[in-house]
Amino acid sequence: MEALSSQEIFISFEDLASERGYSPEKIKNRDFNNVSHILKGKGKSEKPISLKFDVKKIKNKKQNQEWLWVEFKNSLGNNGWVHGDAHFVAFERNYDFIIVNRKELLEWLGSSKKIRYDLPFVNLAKKAKYRIYKRSGKKEEITQINAKDLESLKSYQLWKKQDAAST
Repeated sequence: MEALSSQEIFISFEDLASERGYSPEKIKNRDFNNVSHILKGKGKSEKPISLKFDVKKIKNKKQNQEWLWVEFKNSLGNNGWVHGDAHFVAFERNYDFIIVNRKELLEWLGSSKKIRYDLPFVNLAKKAKYRIYKRSGKKEEITQINAKDLESLKSYQLWKKQDAAST
């Protein structure tokens, strides 16, 4: 598949997972909390494995891709996706997916000292970098972290869409 001239690369998470030897399955029912995909494959001992992923689709292709949203509480005030059942989170960007272990991400969020839990909530999305953002009349609590922060996590992987497009 050739890269498109519009600088858009239409490679799905499922395409990249298949290329890596997994059998991806999109989850349509709500058996799991905040799980969008299950990847099945063989582990190191040839035993079948099943990995739960929460794929965070790109919502605005023009927004700054270096900042990623993390949800502590959802709009109903319940635990957000960072507290869900997924083993891994995949953040989609224009040219890649950043893959991290959800529990390791949660641990980093609590220990990095970057997220300013000690300061009042902010009410503008543009002020949400490392601050807790809360919209008026909503119960969600979300923040933005820099994608480079995730590179320090042991589980960090970058699945490039370009690799699949060139094969």
